[in-house]
This record gives sequence, structure tokens and C-alpha cells, in this order.
Amino acid sequence: MLNQNAAELGLAQSAGGPQLAPFESTRTAIATDTRDDINMTRHRLIRRVFHLAKHCGYGNGNVHVAVDLACVQAQRGVDVVFISGGGTFEELLAKHGVVHIKIDQDQRKPFSLLRAGYSIARLSMRFKPDILHAHMMGAAAVGYMASRITGVPLVTTVHNSFDRHSILMRLGNRVVAVSEAEKKHLLRQGYKSDQVDVVLNAPLNSPRLDKATIRTGVTLESPCIVAICGLHRRKGVFDLINACAEVFRDLPEWRLYIAGEGPDQESLKEQSRSMGLADRITFLGFVSDPRGLLQQCDIFVLASYADPCSLVIGEARGAGCAIVATAVGGTPEMLEFGQKGRLISPGKPKELAAELRSLMTDPIARAELRRASLEGSEIFDVHRLTGEYERVYQRAVSTKSFGRHLGQRSISSWET
Repeated sequence: MLNQNAAELGLAQSAGGPQLAPFESTRTAIATDTRDDINMTRHRLIRRVFHLAKHCGYGNGNVHVAVDLACVQAQRGVDVVFISGGGTFEELLAKHGVVHIKIDQDQRKPFSLLRAGYSIARLSMRFKPDILHAHMMGAAAVGYMASRITGVPLVTTVHNSFDRHSILMRLGNRVVAVSEAEKKHLLRQGYKSDQVDVVLNAPLNSPRLDKATIRTGVTLESPCIVAICGLHRRKGVFDLINACAEVFRDLPEWRLYIAGEGPDQESLKEQSRSMGLADRITFLGFVSDPRGLLQQCDIFVLASYADPCSLVIGEARGAGCAIVATAVGGTPEMLEFGQKGRLISPGKPKELAAELRSLMTDPIARAELRRASLEGSEIFDVHRLTGEYERVYQRAVSTKSFGRHLGQRSISSWET
């Protein structure tokens, strides 16, 4: 098992390992850094927020975070507008009182971006939001144009720092990294240290999921391993199948279930067939509500090569899963550096196989890991996320004095 060095992330250690959950140090740092700013804006309420994203469809972690945040902010009484090219969450947004406005923001089409930036600037001048919040690269570009024209501060969240276009997220007045590891990465890329805040993703109690009903969709055969992720190289599913091929020979009762879609789906199925595992590995396709799968699994695996702050790790901890994951991005922080799950090196199928075997053959170890995983998982509640973004917004507005609340138009009277 790999022990990630907490000191690399600037987190305190003791002889027994990292002290406290890294989330506590993150919140303390944000609160300390922003205390003066918040005191200056103590009476300044964030009343209106525009969220900007390329689309609002299922199956994209960036969108899931943005939609959760928008819905909970609206529940708290903030006027929230979600500006995107549209998608499956439009109905959900409306249900929670979020106004959706369709404006395309495709960074591959420069003239489309110019039109979008101008349109958002016009909306901002008319309805005077306190914050523009961009969640994707194209959204950052159009948000920057609108911010420069209107003076409304721009916040950007860097969900995918491994993407070469993520440099556009630097355009924000405040830039949010989704883990301490990601903040370190952004600073190495040249981001200013006094510009970057840390807010870890939090999917539990998401407005996207019915709190009263967990739809299992499928009954899993036990004992089983579950993986939930996009089916592309970055997620390491090829490594997981290789690892399972090694351990399944000696443990014939175990099965692997893979939920997700992506460009490598057919290649992964072919790999399973070529290894003689077609009857042991089941591809479930896209699953909108992962909770039923997580509650049924014996071991959850995420074998990614890069993951700034995976939503599914938070979901797996909320379900009390025994977790095995690669020590990349924010994952070590989310698993408290091995205290809440087993950490392995990325791209090492044999190491993954050995870790799986140790859990598959030891039900007591699995039960202990499940208990550890669930303990403290409330830190992944979406309401914590919303509160921390409120502090980021306060920092963004503290540097300027717009008088935005004078003459704000009613959100209920949008005109085309």
C-alpha cells in the first residue's frame, strides 16, 4: 500500500501520520486568510450569482458540482442564474428556483465566445449580479469578457487542471482549486498564491439525487468489486481489468461491475473477452444515481492517473465503501492519506492486484475499512461546499466596491 507524503502538500504530520482531516486545515486556512476581507464586507450580502458552464447535462463532474452549488444557493435565498448551452438538468434547476438562460460557450468557436461574452455582459449590466462563477474553460473566457466590461468579479473553479486549456481559469479574480494538491499544482503553473482558494468537492445530499429513494437499477452478485467512472484512459480501467485477471483466477466467486460510458468502452469489453473474463465483468453503462451500486459493493476501486477531487470518492465514503484508489490529485486528501482507504500507485496493475487480494481474502479487513471510510464522511456534504464558496465570493467582492444592490432588477422579470 502506498503512503502519500502529507508534507508534500504542506499538511501537518505526527509520528502516527497526518493530523486531522485535511479538510479541517483547508477550512482553517480559508477562514484565517479571509477574516479581514469578510470583516470589511460584513454587511455585504451575496444576493445574485451567475453560474457559467458549457452545458448542464448528466455525466460531467464539473457540471454536477455547478448544478449542486446553484440549487443549494437558491434554497438559501440567493438569486441564481445558470447560463449554459442547455442540457438534462434544466428541469432540476427550474425546480429549485434557478433561472436557466441558454447561451452557447464553445471555446473551439471564437466568434461564438465573443457573442456569448457580449450577451452575458448585457445581462450583467441589466440585472447586476454580485458574482460571475465559471466552471469550464470557455465559460472562463466569456466570463472574463463580461467581467471586464461590467466590473462584476469573476470566480473560476479549476476542475480539470490536467487539461491544457485550463490556463484560461487563471482569468478569474479568485481561482478555486478543488484540493490542496491541486493548489500546489496551480502555483507551480504560475498562478498567484494570493489568488487561489481551496474548496474540496462535496457530492453528498446532492439536489440531483432523490433523498428518499435510492434507485438500485440492478442487483449485484456478491462478492463484487465496483468501479464508477468515465471509460477513457485517464481513469485506469484497463489497469483494473488486468489486476482482476490476476486475482480472479484464485477467487472464482468474485465479480467486477463497471458503471460509466466513454470512448474506450468497446476496447475495454474486448480486453475482458480476450482475458476470458466476459462472464465475470459486467458493463452497466451510465448510472445517474450511484448510491445503489455503492451500497451493494464489497470493494470500490478508482484507478485513475489524474483526479483533482473525484466526486465518486466522496460518494463512496458516504456509502461506507471499502475503497482502493490511486494516490493522484486530491484522492489522498479525500482518503486522509490512507486512513480512510487503501492508496496505490497509478499505472501499477500488479500493485492493485495485491491490494485487492489482501481485501478480497480478509472480510474483517474489509469491514474495518468500511467503518473507517464512513467515519467523518459528512465533510462531503454539499452544504459545506456552499458555505465555503460563500467565503470565496466575499473575498472576490471585498477588493471592489460596486454598489451592485442599488437598482438590481427582479430575477422574475427576465426579458429576451
